[in-house]
Amino acid sequence: MKAGLAGYPIEHSLSVAIHGAAYRDLGVDIDYQLYPTTLDQLDDLLASLDESWAGLSITMPLKQAIIDKLDFVDGLAKTVGAVNTVCYQPTGGQLVGFNTDVYGIAQAVRESGEISTPSAIILGSRATASSSLAAIVELGIKEHITLAARNHGGPGSAVAAATRMDLSPSLVKLTDNIVGALPGTGLLISTLPTGVADTLSDQIVEALPDLSRLTVLDVNYHPWPSRLVAAAEARGARIVPGWSMLLHQAVSQVRLFSNKTPDVGVMREALLEELARR
Repeated sequence: MKAGLAGYPIEHSLSVAIHGAAYRDLGVDIDYQLYPTTLDQLDDLLASLDESWAGLSITMPLKQAIIDKLDFVDGLAKTVGAVNTVCYQPTGGQLVGFNTDVYGIAQAVRESGEISTPSAIILGSRATASSSLAAIVELGIKEHITLAARNHGGPGSAVAAATRMDLSPSLVKLTDNIVGALPGTGLLISTLPTGVADTLSDQIVEALPDLSRLTVLDVNYHPWPSRLVAAAEARGARIVPGWSMLLHQAVSQVRLFSNKTPDVGVMREALLEELARR
């Protein structure tokens, strides 16, 4: 059977190494490859799915656009407003959407240890920021939440997702003095594209705050470490690598594609080996 990652650009992805190791270890015949797909190419890709497919992993810029193109969307993915996994159902030929990013984010943070205080700042306003909101709720954070973004508007925004989750986050601009709030915050999650958080990184370097109570997850793992991670770690923050989120969301995807539970250790080893080669 076939499966793969759809989105654009995806040439830096570690998903082939992670998924491939899982299927080989499970003895499952699933060939997982990259399928570079722009928004304009999404309809054609979905139309090509048939009984030979297990499903697709979905990344940017497709996570929100794909929702209206599916036959059924899982409740969590609908609430979050983002799909990162599509399974082909042979009965009826239906395409079903799920969100495993929420589990991936929550599990990556859990694995790193306890959060010092139940408060969070999320950088970004779109699909992964929305998933981060659901993840922090799973981690027990329902108040003292801040969304920092260049623009908070639009139907696909994290603000809309927060409303569906009955959350009332504070909204600030990325240009605001976020660094002043970091020492008293338990968790910082950046969902921003590479380079967009550099201003905050520079502010951390200049202000030299004590961030020993802060846990930082930057979902971007290429390049690694990001400037934000490097700056926060230098001031004592505990770092959750972006690839840890990728690993754990892939565990759930493998379960959906194969109907078997993979060995997380095997997947982690393949991921780290691939990272070391780069």
